[in-house]
Amino acid sequence: MGTRPIIFGALCALALSCGGKGAVSPTPGTTKNYKPLEMKGDAKAPAQAVILGTDRSNGSTVVSLVGKENTVVVDSMWVQLGEGPTKGGSSPVKLTTGPNPDGDVRIGIDEENMGGAGGQWRAGVWIAAFISSTTLGKDLTDFKFSAYAKGNVDGASASGLMTAGFLASMLGTEIDPQATMTGTINPDGTIGPVGGIPQKFLGNIEKGKKRLGYPIGMRYSDDIDTKQSVDLVQLAKDHGASATEIPDVYAAYTFLTGKSLPRPVPVDEADMALEDDVTKAIEAKYATWQAAIAKNFDSLQQIFDEKGLPQSIVKLALVAKAKTEDAEKLRKQGYITSAYNQIADAWVYAASAVSTEDILELVQKGDFVGANAKLHEFVGLAGETEDAIREIGKIKPDTLGGHLRMMSAFQRTEAGWTFHVFAGELGKETADFFEQIKDASPEALQSADNADEIVAHVAPTILAIARAKASTDLGVEGLDIESEKSVNYMCSLPNVKRLAKSFSSASTANLQYFEALFVKELATQFNVPFETAQEKFAMFEPDYLVATMSANMANMSGLPEQLKAEWGEGTIAWGLASLAGSELSWFKTSLLISKWYSLGVDIDHDTSRPTSVEHEKAFINMLASAERSARENARAAKVATGSIPVQARIAYQNAKVLREGDLADKLDALEAFWESSVYSQTAVMLARN
Repeated sequence: MGTRPIIFGALCALALSCGGKGAVSPTPGTTKNYKPLEMKGDAKAPAQAVILGTDRSNGSTVVSLVGKENTVVVDSMWVQLGEGPTKGGSSPVKLTTGPNPDGDVRIGIDEENMGGAGGQWRAGVWIAAFISSTTLGKDLTDFKFSAYAKGNVDGASASGLMTAGFLASMLGTEIDPQATMTGTINPDGTIGPVGGIPQKFLGNIEKGKKRLGYPIGMRYSDDIDTKQSVDLVQLAKDHGASATEIPDVYAAYTFLTGKSLPRPVPVDEADMALEDDVTKAIEAKYATWQAAIAKNFDSLQQIFDEKGLPQSIVKLALVAKAKTEDAEKLRKQGYITSAYNQIADAWVYAASAVSTEDILELVQKGDFVGANAKLHEFVGLAGETEDAIREIGKIKPDTLGGHLRMMSAFQRTEAGWTFHVFAGELGKETADFFEQIKDASPEALQSADNADEIVAHVAPTILAIARAKASTDLGVEGLDIESEKSVNYMCSLPNVKRLAKSFSSASTANLQYFEALFVKELATQFNVPFETAQEKFAMFEPDYLVATMSANMANMSGLPEQLKAEWGEGTIAWGLASLAGSELSWFKTSLLISKWYSLGVDIDHDTSRPTSVEHEKAFINMLASAERSARENARAAKVATGSIPVQARIAYQNAKVLREGDLADKLDALEAFWESSVYSQTAVMLARN
């Protein structure tokens, strides 16, 4: 009897500190100020949502939801290609949402004809469901979603429309029957570029539409048939309609419903700054990488002076040299986060040049046993990734920042493991090549032309190994860099699993969408099996490799299966590792879609660097919106947890510098801004759950 009041009091204090059921929910439409972790009860209530940080004093707005199954109808624009002029039109799509008490991901695609909904359209529905949930500060698993379109439909250009439609369904607002829009949805809620807009507009005007929306930056769009630029605003005006530029999901919702949705107010840029101890920690790690590169350069210079180097190895060394110089320039200007990432990337090329030369020398001497042994030794270096992941799994976080620190380390080491696995596959191909040439004459092996051919078969394996080691080392170093000063916190493992499932579902949809758009087209174009196209594209685009592996990591054999057995599915280590992988795949796949499809980026196939972007104005606006979204999400994280995650601020600082570089840097900046947003969103999700 004597202990009961103490236990009861402790439980009450815990419930209040976590926003438990004892708190009285505010009236929808009101603004409330929450203490860290206090918004949980209000945010999880099925008939309401909480939009965090909707004013500069960190107030949050409570929004009323329908709280029951509700259906809206939107008209999805399309173009029909074939013989004769391209035709545009639209088809009605029924979007239904409702509460989801069982906590599983529930997204249904209803078809009139078997196989009528194409892969790209299905992926668009999944992404729309995910973004609409997160926009309301909810989990994907909080709702059931379904989409039904008549006939045969495909393409993801309606994903922005469906995102706004799902929001209208959840909020109980009506869709203006005279309004429709086109555009993809990006992970930060911005509306991305699409094609065929002039034909879409004309076809929808014929159907009686008076208000037409298009992605930001695409007022002047090419006609599919004439290839001429068309002013969409003037086109609509000439036909008795109006055209409106739609920058993001908030504007899309307002355009379709006439209602506004509260959104977080961005924090000031000063709030995204790093603490001195974080900066000093990064500077110390930078010096370590710099010293390692210097040793590689000394080795290369000695070899070059003694006998010269093949041109292909010189190219690797020159890339390393340029990246090293850029890193040092950034460091001297005070941009240490970008300098740190750049110096690590420089090491990848410098170490690859030295290691490739080591193997080349053995091959040219006819020592194939030694070459294979050296190759095996280098592949073994990538195996350090497995040890690092296991060490991270031993961490027992007790703060919110500690959970995010662990996730950040998992993300980098999981990316390293991806390159480790890929290096093993490439290593087999390299060993097969050695077998083919082992009987060649010494003169043939030592010729300049054959030296470059040997390097061409060795360097991809070595680059993958170097990337595995660099990514792993960055993950381990991050444990020292990323402080965990934040509120005490113990996460709910079932909810972490739900979050991981949500991100996994969204990233898988993204991946299938990208492969349907691009990789399958490559397989058809070059008449090779799909698996071959996947491998070749992964060698050219490392982000695709990471996205593919991390999307499926939780269900893969090998190391993931071993870790699941060693740690247990119900452990914090496995839960955070799964969540880290699915989030990593989410923003990697989103960038792939933007880079290779939405924005129309051209690539120099010799350097693998982007040279131009088709929709330049749209890209500029996407960057600006991504920057703003990063600071909006930072505000939400600050309200939810009391601080902005250091991971979000590091990514933001890196993005700010990259934004001022060339096109490749700008694309990296877009990814870094999205990464910043995802870390802030994750902090909110963990606090809410």
